[in-house]
Amino acid sequence: MPKSANFTHDVFLSHSAKDKAIVRDIAARLTKDGLRVWFDEEQIKPGDSIPSKIEEGLERSRVLVLCMSEHAFGSDWAQLESGTFRFRDPLNKERRFLPLRLDGATIKGSLAQFLYINWLPTDRDQEYKNLLEACKPCSVPIPSSALQSQIEWSVRKLEYTSRVNAYSFSRDGTTAMAAGSDMFARLWKINTRSCLHLFQMGDANVSSVAISADMRKGFSGSTRGELAFWDLETKKMHLETETSFRYHLGH
Repeated sequence: MPKSANFTHDVFLSHSAKDKAIVRDIAARLTKDGLRVWFDEEQIKPGDSIPSKIEEGLERSRVLVLCMSEHAFGSDWAQLESGTFRFRDPLNKERRFLPLRLDGATIKGSLAQFLYINWLPTDRDQEYKNLLEACKPCSVPIPSSALQSQIEWSVRKLEYTSRVNAYSFSRDGTTAMAAGSDMFARLWKINTRSCLHLFQMGDANVSSVAISADMRKGFSGSTRGELAFWDLETKKMHLETETSFRYHLGH
């Protein structure tokens, strides 16, 4: 596995040849926004070995965007899927796997477990922001507005339908807490858009949340004025006074 410095491309676009026109537009938009995109039309020249160039591109790319469609799940599927495994390894922290759904085709096999980005015509303008942020290097700060969009997108994908009352992001932008009107606070992982844990204060709605500067503690407040301190490692709750709440929040 190459070190981060050896990645020559931010994004590898894996797709069926029959989806070329759609993917060409994706490549152009990502490139315009400053990402280094591996797209076969631009990388494979006459006389090149196609399998060798694809393997080199996969090895040197940090994010694999798998463009899922009726065409991709057809005759091209075995070849496209074979390139995803190094990106789907949970121990491979340097890489990211991102499914992109181009049409309404039923998603195959193990891919059904992954949250995907919808690239249907009616969703593209909204979903492009999520695609761009997911493909950016982790060292690039993500604006709070974009993070909010990612949380809202994650909520929709996970069918979490209660109203979000408040949210807070960790200093490094990797984690968020969201307060819902269902009496739970949720801890989210931004990059994977997954819910890591549910925190419940009791029978009152959670109205506010915060994450400490050292990212080891979470805090929540209820509509009844109760304050709780959460150890984000053990997930244990401690009721807090306002004074101790403010102390922990700054440390």
